[in-house]
Amino acid sequence: MARPYEKLPRGARSHLEAMAENGLLSEVKAATALGMPLRDFRRCIAEDEQSRTIWLDALAIERDKLLEQLYSAAISGDGKAATSLLAIRHGLTERQPQGNDKGVHVTFNLPSSMDNERYLRAIESIQPQGALPDATT
Repeated sequence: MARPYEKLPRGARSHLEAMAENGLLSEVKAATALGMPLRDFRRCIAEDEQSRTIWLDALAIERDKLLEQLYSAAISGDGKAATSLLAIRHGLTERQPQGNDKGVHVTFNLPSSMDNERYLRAIESIQPQGALPDATT
């Protein structure tokens, strides 16, 4: 029985990047092209930092290639491509916000304002301990 792979084989970077350029990148196809079982391929990219970097770089190439094609379609007048690109790149959407917003909400409750006389009494009652009394009083 063969020893399991600990990292991607030599030449994997150029091979995976070429696959990404041609739109053929998937875990199954990548493992097959590199001559390794899918289980070993997945373990390598999960456990080995260098293998994970190679895989993520190849995915970035594929993503950029797809975004380039989407941009070309959007510029050519494809409204659906333009909408998708806006949503992907800039977080814009046509959907109305739903009532179940899971964002963080902070509420500050401030006391009502005081008239000048009440404010002066409140300030005078909070003198720091050991403070000398005001000479004007």
